[in-house]
Amino acid sequence: MKVVITESKRDKLAKQELDKEFSGMYEDVNYMTDSRGGHKTIEYRNGDGVIIVYGDTDKILYICEDVVKPIIFFGYTPQQVKQLIGEWFSDKFELPVNYIHHVNKSVLN
Repeated sequence: MKVVITESKRDKLAKQELDKEFSGMYEDVNYMTDSRGGHKTIEYRNGDGVIIVYGDTDKILYICEDVVKPIIFFGYTPQQVKQLIGEWFSDKFELPVNYIHHVNKSVLN
């Protein structure tokens, strides 16, 4: 059976799925100072280790495959997935996102 839904409804359902899947995350905030000044990095963890890292200097979000898995069946392209996760992250954690990088989970841990 095929179900047709609007893009806005699809996005809303995908964001609800992300909320449900990652409601148990906790965060570790790390403060650093280097030649560019002070900045912080926030690591978001679930039971399987670090799955999201946010850097406040350049507002970069690093995500691994664990973050993409819950919404892959919605039929998004890789670019659309990144955009949706960036919007979800900004809304949920109230942090601006300029760039999103999909990396291997081993890089984050």
